[in-house]
Amino acid sequence: MDAADRRAIADTLRERALGMREDACKRFDDAPELEPLVTEPAYYQPDSFPESVEEQLDRLAGSAGIVVVDDGRVLCTEIGYKDGWMTPGGAQDPGETLAETAVRETYEETNIEAEITGVFYHRDFAIDYGHDELIRIPLVVYTGRKVGGRRAAPAHKVPSGEPEITDVDWFGPEELPENLTDRERIRELLDGS
Repeated sequence: MDAADRRAIADTLRERALGMREDACKRFDDAPELEPLVTEPAYYQPDSFPESVEEQLDRLAGSAGIVVVDDGRVLCTEIGYKDGWMTPGGAQDPGETLAETAVRETYEETNIEAEITGVFYHRDFAIDYGHDELIRIPLVVYTGRKVGGRRAAPAHKVPSGEPEITDVDWFGPEELPENLTDRERIRELLDGS
């Protein structure tokens, strides 16, 4: 594949990501946009530049999550395959909107049913496959509230065999784990709620 082909794939995916983020945010005012997060391909995905747009969409089409707040506390998951806590979220399945992805992933990872109330932030993952062109994949992190369920860590494992989630818990603003992704943004959200 030559540079022009890679550029065409990257341009198409960048426009797709922008359109998906705009669509996800259009019903919410003041949805903050963050700079793209440059990242390498996930360890369980191919690390070669995709041969087509469709190949990248099969690898990762988009990602979404929800910062679920209930009674001044935020729902968090402890990640089993790396050191840290996160709010629930994950990869988009075919045919889903990013909002549907966020709700599904929250339920799958925590057993909590959530309703979206806003957009916490949006950005692109800019996947670096080792060429000049970065592949843009949309990421939308919503805000939400609990509408049902009872927290429980699932028994799912990642491709390496490690547990995906080892714990699920609620944390107030002064209890947030030190290694929580977006910790300071979440604290600001909780302090303002």
